Amino acid sequence: MWFVENYDDKASLGLKIKQKIHEEQSPFQKIEVYETQFFGNLLTLDGLVMLTEKDEFIYHEMITHVPLCTLKNPERVLVVGGGDGGAIREILKHNSIKEAVLCEIDERVVRVCQKYFPGTSAMLEDERVTLAFEDGFKFLDKYENYFDLIITDSSDPVGPGVALFKEDYYRLVKKALKPEGIMVSQSESPWYYEDTMNSMTSAMAEVFEHVETYIAMVTLYPSGFWTITAASDKHTLHDFDHQRALEVSQTCKYYNPELHKGALALPNFVKKIVKNK
Repeated sequence: MWFVENYDDKASLGLKIKQKIHEEQSPFQKIEVYETQFFGNLLTLDGLVMLTEKDEFIYHEMITHVPLCTLKNPERVLVVGGGDGGAIREILKHNSIKEAVLCEIDERVVRVCQKYFPGTSAMLEDERVTLAFEDGFKFLDKYENYFDLIITDSSDPVGPGVALFKEDYYRLVKKALKPEGIMVSQSESPWYYEDTMNSMTSAMAEVFEHVETYIAMVTLYPSGFWTITAASDKHTLHDFDHQRALEVSQTCKYYNPELHKGALALPNFVKKIVKNK
């Protein structure tokens, strides 16, 4: 049997599977888990690949350690989305963290991942972690000048994830951040989602002084060429703590200081798509 994901009728990804081991319709989306031949368990939401056990570390390490090693002494981090728990796992590798909040609109995603992806979700039970099962907009509106880092670990801009790619959302994020804080968001693939990348980075540029897109090679995301975009009024990702990056990289499979620097080098065609400044 094969699982096939189509990319807007432009291309498709096929994975050999052994069996489907979970399926349910939550109030927000269809959640499915497959056992694959090569990539371990696979999570899909509304038929789109979210993660596999074999390659999830790439995305989770890059969306967390790049901004965290740029911040001076991060203590409070919010993850919007990210119900699989992988970003929380990586965040807690930094000793300065006192509070990590996961705001996931769909509790069923978290519970399914706790059952079928224990290596990704294990740290959700850490005493520093708070789980909030609610809409990210409503949650953010409660905070002002509070978080050092806000990570938008969302699904693609369809269904409940659409609002997390808009200027109104980025303004709420900025309000909830400390003045020297950073926000990061997954920002899709330049091969298939050029318009989304352009619109979301343009919206970030309306809100923040600095906008920087960087690259992560995530095997099973569309094209394998994935991007993450950071925004801040105070920081640039080029100015990071090399020693801290080196230390945390000892616990990582992908991230290291050299990769941190290299990920910020964009091909010319990507520079034309994103509104970095």
